[in-house]
Amino acid sequence: MKSVIPLFLIILPAIIFQACADGSHTTVTAPKPFNLRFHASLSDRLRDVTCTTPLTRLGTSGVQGKLLDLAFFIHKLEFIKADGQVVTAELSEDEWQSQGVALLDFQDKSDSCSGEDKPTNTSIRGLIANDETFTQVRFTLGIPPALNHVDPASVKAPLNAPNMFWSWQGGYKAMRFDVSPENGITRPGDPNFFGSNFFFHLGSTDCVGDPIAGQSVSCGRVNQAVITLDGFSLGSSEVILDLETLVSDLNLQVDTFDTPGCMSSTVDPECQSYFEKLGMDLQLGASMPSIPQSAFRLK
Repeated sequence: MKSVIPLFLIILPAIIFQACADGSHTTVTAPKPFNLRFHASLSDRLRDVTCTTPLTRLGTSGVQGKLLDLAFFIHKLEFIKADGQVVTAELSEDEWQSQGVALLDFQDKSDSCSGEDKPTNTSIRGLIANDETFTQVRFTLGIPPALNHVDPASVKAPLNAPNMFWSWQGGYKAMRFDVSPENGITRPGDPNFFGSNFFFHLGSTDCVGDPIAGQSVSCGRVNQAVITLDGFSLGSSEVILDLETLVSDLNLQVDTFDTPGCMSSTVDPECQSYFEKLGMDLQLGASMPSIPQSAFRLK
């Protein structure tokens, strides 16, 4: 059985007593900072997508698109040893990380990539014990349920990001990827329809309870993918989100349901592929061992 080691037990100072003629001395092992880099890529053609780089060969039609928004939350970042022991990382507190949650934001211009330059965040920072060797990294997309249903105006960054908030009851978007495909989007059977933006908003659905009235909220489909990546080496491995893979089975120029793209609905045909690429069962809203994810990889 795999065992989980709390980080505070690992970084607790190791005190070694040595008998000496004039007393004893103490050796302290200090925690080690880490910086885990993330990239949003297009296969091996484009290492880092930006608001100004064309997104080429997207989906089944191979259309070119323009990035509008790309961000995702991560919590429960874990490093796993070869023997199965799990170490939960302690994240630093800053404008991109709070209460164990980090926001990765790749949109480098405001106003759906049409405005001024804006800050991005492409790494997660924190502390881990010295001299630890890991073979896997694991993280969960989204925000822990206890933090997911709040008033974003009442919390500090990064949980106050307005573009990542759905509603008090639904909570936050775990992941958001908005793209504008060249020549727009049509809908079979509706000659009057024409769209310009194809969306993927991953978030909890089938939620009940009114947080405004002080009620607790529970969601039938949490829709938070658990991503596990093998072959990990802390300090050298970087995490890649391959956008080409994420949309590889979709035609971004055709809408088959209510909204172009996917809003995490179980009845939207376009959601099936998104969820499978993240290793999730669409109907259950959870990661399944029988559905291997392919959107994330290590480099």
